[in-house]
Amino acid sequence: MLIGRFGYILPVLALAGSLAMKKTAPIGQNSFPTHGPLFVTLLTVTILLVGGLTFLPTLALGPIAEHLSMGF
Repeated sequence: MLIGRFGYILPVLALAGSLAMKKTAPIGQNSFPTHGPLFVTLLTVTILLVGGLTFLPTLALGPIAEHLSMGF
């Protein structure tokens, strides 16, 4: 149980430490700003889209399963 729990935590921590040691890239002409209404809108749409796609199979298959269960 300990190997299963900590077996993936150590590589993830090593990867995070490796990424934390990297130098940051300077802001250039092709950088995407993370402040402003465009970023907030794109982030909100992405969150809603992923959340909607999470529940879509249940919403779509629920009535079908109910109809099939009523026939038997």
